[in-house]
Amino acid sequence: MTTDPLGLVAYGFSDFFIFSYTASTNTLVVHQNNSLSPSTSFLPLAVDYDGNRGIIAGFLNNGQSSRIKFRATVIMFSINAGTTFATPISSWIYPMNGTTWQAGQTNAGADLYAAKFDMSVSIDPTGTQVLVGIQSMNTVFLFSYTTTTLTFVSLIDNGQGIGFGGLFVILPSPSSYYSSTTGPSVQIVPAFSSQLPCIPGTYKNRTSLGRCLPCPTGTKNDGTNLTASTCVDCATNAFCPFGSTSDSISTDSLSNVIQVIAYPSSPAITGIDDILFFTLFSIGSTSRCVALSPLFWTLLVGGIVILIGSGMFIMKHCIKHPKAADSYEKLEKVFKQADLITAGDLWIGGLASFCIIVLSISCCVFSAYFYNSYPIETAPPSTYTCDTTLRNAQFSSSLQSLSIPVADNVQDMFNLLNSQAVNLDVAFINTVYNCTSDAITLTYYSGTAWVPISSLPCTSSNYILSYSVPLPYRPITVQFTLPNIYTIGGLRVGLSGAGKNKTSKKLVQTLGFSQVFTQDGRMVGQNIYIVLELTKLINDTSPLVSGDDDTFSAIWVEKFTLNYYQSFMTSTDYLTATPKSSTNMTLIITETPYYILNLQTPIARLPLIIYHDFLFITMVIGMFALMFVLFKLIIIPFIVFLIRMCKPNYIKDNRVDVNSQVGFIDDDLENPTSNSNKQKSSKHKNNNSITDNVVPVQSQTFIENENANHDKDDSHQSPVVADIDTTKKQLGELPPLVRVRTDGNRIIKEYINE
Repeated sequence: MTTDPLGLVAYGFSDFFIFSYTASTNTLVVHQNNSLSPSTSFLPLAVDYDGNRGIIAGFLNNGQSSRIKFRATVIMFSINAGTTFATPISSWIYPMNGTTWQAGQTNAGADLYAAKFDMSVSIDPTGTQVLVGIQSMNTVFLFSYTTTTLTFVSLIDNGQGIGFGGLFVILPSPSSYYSSTTGPSVQIVPAFSSQLPCIPGTYKNRTSLGRCLPCPTGTKNDGTNLTASTCVDCATNAFCPFGSTSDSISTDSLSNVIQVIAYPSSPAITGIDDILFFTLFSIGSTSRCVALSPLFWTLLVGGIVILIGSGMFIMKHCIKHPKAADSYEKLEKVFKQADLITAGDLWIGGLASFCIIVLSISCCVFSAYFYNSYPIETAPPSTYTCDTTLRNAQFSSSLQSLSIPVADNVQDMFNLLNSQAVNLDVAFINTVYNCTSDAITLTYYSGTAWVPISSLPCTSSNYILSYSVPLPYRPITVQFTLPNIYTIGGLRVGLSGAGKNKTSKKLVQTLGFSQVFTQDGRMVGQNIYIVLELTKLINDTSPLVSGDDDTFSAIWVEKFTLNYYQSFMTSTDYLTATPKSSTNMTLIITETPYYILNLQTPIARLPLIIYHDFLFITMVIGMFALMFVLFKLIIIPFIVFLIRMCKPNYIKDNRVDVNSQVGFIDDDLENPTSNSNKQKSSKHKNNNSITDNVVPVQSQTFIENENANHDKDDSHQSPVVADIDTTKKQLGELPPLVRVRTDGNRIIKEYINE
């Protein structure tokens, strides 16, 4: 029999019927069949009910012809409050195919009452767990349950026999305490449980037989207040996981220590010619890149050159003053001396040479900085160019098998790594374990036995317990054993060791890496397994000066492996786990069968840089010379062509009527390819013209000789048009111009004779 949690309704179960009795109304309801097992005879022996779900234990008839007559069975059921009808939900039957002595029992006679077949059931509704004791098996079973399933968790037996050799009574404990099942040191019958405060990191807020529960994530219980029935909130930004004992540890202090980063890849451009070209002829999009761009300064100097050239043009053609002509001649002489493009022939080439000088100086300065940006371990950021990651280095990385013989230099580095003394650094984070009150042990596996390490340097501060222990050798398997079952929020595991060197060119770096293991919503379990794989890393740096020795450095690279779901536990895991008396952390340190070889070489050494700088400067001079040639052969003829095409149209569009008495004179129609003095010749031709008012006018035509004299420097002759004598025009000796026309190679100007 059992009752509801308030004791208002009693329920009874037998192998033939089920009944309920309500004391307040004196109502008895009997169901004339066993609804928990309607098809097979079920003998109920113990039951408990939490108001929502019930657990009943008994024997299920397996048939008299079977070897095992009755099988131990546990059934979870629900009761309809209106009809008081019990409905089975889930069941568990002890397996018959086991190898234990309990599996060999036939349970014959279980249908007749005997004390050895007694059972007991006790439900913990808070933890949704249930204990079932079966006396004939001398075993206590632990189950967990939900609204739909009943799950076997674990069992405890006391060997073949009946009973546990005495009587132990577990009494309920009030809030903030739990019932300790540790018996007295002497045999007492009956023995009773004692009340102990909840351990730090746990709480209990009701009177019951249940265990204390770990504090939820974000709350803590440091154990200083023994009467506290709840956990308190943690401070902001504190490391406060599930089962926390303190909030004094900042999450910022739990970062991993990583000594090795990914080896860089070689740049996309590894040719010194390409690097010079793309660096010197690019500007970039930021103000810093523009200020560092040689092309920008070249364009700036080019703008100044254009201004100076424009000034010289104005002095020659627009300012009719002796001093201007004298200044022009002096500047022309100076700029011709600076001409690198046409070897002193053109003053404009001297101005353009300043742009060449800017690019050449930029090339040499960049090359000097670029040469010294090697190796990457000692080179500062490349602040001399837009790309601060630019280095005079190219890289390669490869995996090499340890089974293949290596070069002597690499073997020396292996020997240095293998002989490096290494300490194991382990820290248990957010726990009340300390160096003095707990006999923590560390052992390592040697052959077939665990050998203790006697010296354990220990520090305990701010709820962090830390050890730094020299390892006797590697590879190795070690195990920490922490007595009691205090909560642990996280772990930090790493290795440390002093660096050593054989020569100045062969160095093993200082070791000091660590990794933190935590998981949201979980705390460290009672059995932790961590695997640490070590890999040799060799860096080979080629010399910048040919003939020098390579520089070698080496370090161990770590790789941790941890199954978080096995090594960390939730609230359900904590309640359903088999109680243990200690926490064990096992660390397996191994070495991979391969090593990493990184090779660093310079992109360009000094002789190569000097040679390519010379090629670059000559290329720049050639580029400017090519631009001058293209300007002379293409641009100038094209401009002349445009002038010849546009000038007649302009004159034609600006003709005037004879009666207007307004003349048009082209005093400066020159051939652009000639700098010679022009000779004038004219031929008069009288034509009769009639104006609009029929007044005859005599016109005079001047035919200008096209065969003018040319300058001595001209390489060929071309027809020119002589200027009209402006003096005669001003004196009135020449009539006003009426029109201009062409006749073959001649330009004919017609004037009015008054």
